[in-house]
This record gives sequence, C-alpha cells and structure tokens, in this order.
Amino acid sequence: MGKRIFSKKSRWEPGLFAIIVGITAVLAIIIGGPYLLSKTREAFPVSVTVNTDGLEILQTAYASVAQGSYEDALAHIRPLLKGRDPLITPRAIMLEADILHLQGHPDKALENLSVACDKFTNSPEYPYLQARKARQLEEMGKFAESKEIYESIRDHAPAEIRALGYLGLARLEQRAENFVAARDLARLAVDDSPWGTTVWNEAVDMLGPLNVALIFSPQETPESKIYTVEKGDNLNSIGIKLNTTQGLLMEANSITEPEKLSLGQRLKYTPKDFSIVIERSTCSLFLMDNKGIFKRYKTGLGKPGHETNLGKYTIGTKQKDPVWHKPGAGPIPANAPDNELGTRWMPLEPADEGLPRDLGIHGTIAPDTIGSFASKGCARMHNEEVEELYDLVVRATPVEILESLNPSAAQDPASSPDPAPATNEDTSSEEAAA
Repeated sequence: MGKRIFSKKSRWEPGLFAIIVGITAVLAIIIGGPYLLSKTREAFPVSVTVNTDGLEILQTAYASVAQGSYEDALAHIRPLLKGRDPLITPRAIMLEADILHLQGHPDKALENLSVACDKFTNSPEYPYLQARKARQLEEMGKFAESKEIYESIRDHAPAEIRALGYLGLARLEQRAENFVAARDLARLAVDDSPWGTTVWNEAVDMLGPLNVALIFSPQETPESKIYTVEKGDNLNSIGIKLNTTQGLLMEANSITEPEKLSLGQRLKYTPKDFSIVIERSTCSLFLMDNKGIFKRYKTGLGKPGHETNLGKYTIGTKQKDPVWHKPGAGPIPANAPDNELGTRWMPLEPADEGLPRDLGIHGTIAPDTIGSFASKGCARMHNEEVEELYDLVVRATPVEILESLNPSAAQDPASSPDPAPATNEDTSSEEAAA
C-alpha cells in the first residue's frame, strides 16, 4: 500500500481521498466481481438442488475472467444463460454483466441485469442480482437509482444479505465525501456480514482507511473532542493527559512546529483505548477499539523454526528510525540498507510467563515478505503502515497473538493492564530478532 492520505507532509484532502477510494471501489467490482459474488454464497446456504455441473462451468469461467480470457468465459457460460436454474442462471448472468462491463458495454450489462431481476424474483439469488444491478448503476453514475436498491436491500433483506445494502450505501457516501456516514455504514456492513466472507473483507478494507482518515484529519467527528492548551503545556504533556500520541496530535491539528503551541489553542483529539490482535494463521494484524475492528493490516510473521510466539504482550518503549542491535552482531545504524527493522520499532513486552523478550512490531526492508512467514519471530509491516500504527498506539497498548481470531473475540479487544502514558521519544536498545 502507498502512504496514507495524512502523511507528515500532507493535509486533509477530501477530494484526493475520494478519488483514491473511488478507484479502489471500481477495481473491486470490475475485476473481483465474479469472485465476490460466488464466494459470498459460501455464507448463505440455500434450500434448492444445486446443479454441480453448472457450478463447475462457472468456476472454469471465473478462472478465465481472472486470466483476462473474456471470450473463453463467455463461451463457457453461454449455454447457462439460456436456462432457468434458480441458482446457476442468475450467477451466469451476473458473470456476463461483469464481462460486458470489462469490455466497455455497461449499458448492455445493466439491461441484462434488469431483465434477470424481473425474471428471477423467486430465486435465492434475487438479492444478489439486485445488489449487482445497483453496483452497475453506481459505476455508471446513476447514484439515485442505485441508492434506492441498496436501501431496499438494507430494509428488507436478512442481516447477512443486508450487509450488501450497507456496503453499497457506504460507497455512495464515500463518493459524496461524506466520510463519517460512509464509515458508520461500513461498520454496519462488517457487523452484519459473516466473518471472513468476501463481503466482510470488502467492508473491513473500506472501514479501516476511513477510520484512519478521520482520526488523523482536522475534521471534527461525533466521537472527537477538543482540548484547550493551558499554561505550561507541551505536546508530550498533552499526550500524557489525553492518552494519545504526539504524532496523532500533530497530524490531526496540522502542527508543523510542536514547540510553538499557543495558550488557548484548540486541539482536536479522539479518545481511544486501542488494542492489537495478531492472527498468526493469516498474517493479519487487527487494530481494535471498543467497537471492534478499527483497521486490519497485513504483516509478516515467524518462519518455520522461528514461529511467532502466541500469548499476551504490551507495547514497550517505541523508537523512530531505530538502530538494529542484531543478535550476534554489532549495531546496524538507522536507515542502513541491511537494517531489517525499517523505520519504526515497537517492542513487545511479555505479559505472560515464558514468552521471549526480543520480539516486536517493526517496518521492513523486504516488503515482498509481508503476508508470509519469513521473519525470525517479529511482526514486520510495510514502513508506511507501521508509521501509521506507531502514531495511533501508545506505549503499553495490549497485544495478543492468536493462532486464529474467534469472531466473538473481535468485539472484545485483548485485555491487559491500563496503558501507560504516551511517549514518542525513546532510546530503547533491546536486541531484536527481525
């Protein structure tokens, strides 16, 4: 991933943000549409006879689309398009619509979807046909028509399907740069969709950037508060009072010279008691707040023989541009090409007995290893993302490393002692296994 919208040198730019997330939404449907619609059904079993031959044909066609072989995919599904199977035919029509859109024929895709919606009103696939039609309208700029369908799905479908309505409405709010409304709708989509399904994943991946954008922006939100600078205050003391980081205060208030605070200056901050859960089986790092998942990040974890140890930890003294005290070797300077800690180091202090003391969350000089088991035990992240996380969490933030994250646990962030005061300047020299 690239740098977040709110880097140290940037400001709140809602127009740019909308463009970026809009492009992401388009790619999600146009490239991943067939896969999304097929995988969504994993969570929604239906009480009809399944045509296994038709499913195999569809899977072959999906593979052809993924390889860019659109004509081959159409050739596979053409016989299915003429049928009336309540499962297979609607799915084939949705796949055809994806291909037509990819080939530059959105009007034809919409026409076919509209006919299918009228024809298959009693099919278990009907809500998905409606959602796919709404997405097609959305991508064609017909927002009022798509909104009407998404609202109907939201109001009349069962919870797991209702998530498609919330997700569509979230995208429309995002396009309109109503980021708080988009965030809230994405949260509802996460809560309603079954854990781990494609709809859930899309909602989580929409929710995280919106949460981060809002907490780092000067824009006040329903949950943000204002602190008024008092005599004797500095950013460090304010961070301690508010249990937040200096980096977040600087970025959310466009502060470039932290030593020049003014008496009575109003500072926006958002109270948070974050925790971190690392899911070892998927190389995922979840930043949690009291509502559940705040943002999900990919991470690289311990390779065979150096598996990342399960258990409870807390964030220790954090470092920017850390020196790597490589075990068995001398110190490797910050920013050196062989410094495997990257741009940030957050040591993990064991909260359970018997856990190692040399693990941490850090950046990397090998971004291609993110999402795999390639480290010597630490959790490595893309530098841009670990810098973001560094500015979100305070020292003593609880961290739990699990093999798999139980969905019910996602609403109950890892417990630990109360966080210590925020501190952003430190000189820890612990040896670390990268």
